[in-house]
Amino acid sequence: MLRSLTAVAAGILLVLASGAPARADAPGAGWERIPSPPFDYPAGVPCAFAIHADPVVDAVYYKTLSTHPDGSVHVEAATGPLVYRLTNVSTGATVRGNASASGTATHHEDGAVTMRNHGPLLVAIRAGQSNLEPGYYEITGAAWRLDISATNYRTVSGGYRIAKDLCAALG
Repeated sequence: MLRSLTAVAAGILLVLASGAPARADAPGAGWERIPSPPFDYPAGVPCAFAIHADPVVDAVYYKTLSTHPDGSVHVEAATGPLVYRLTNVSTGATVRGNASASGTATHHEDGAVTMRNHGPLLVAIRAGQSNLEPGYYEITGAAWRLDISATNYRTVSGGYRIAKDLCAALG
């Protein structure tokens, strides 16, 4: 479940921060390929219209770096290209969203996640649930961070910029 959340957070949150360039082949021993699923957002979350997303480039690899005492993932790394075709369900308009960030995700025992990213990631923001305005963004940067609290509050910090406002691009 946490890996699936990390992949879609693809993000939605998807994928995380090491500084290694995106790659299509396994980066080495211990890396596991986990396909990124299609996903849907209903109208009003995060855009005024419904969105459907299909991965069109998907070669993300994950590696568990440490586990909690119960065996669940504590810190994992991810790298590899991930691009989604996003569709405005009402109009059929499409745009590509790049979620090919590399990085790490720290899964805290309270359910919070800290993602340290290098490169682009798709991030959905709900009203009152972030330090950013509500919307759906492709956020990028050389070293930026996404903290997702146990209540799903999203704080974006560090050297980031909004590369694409996906709601505006699809609207």
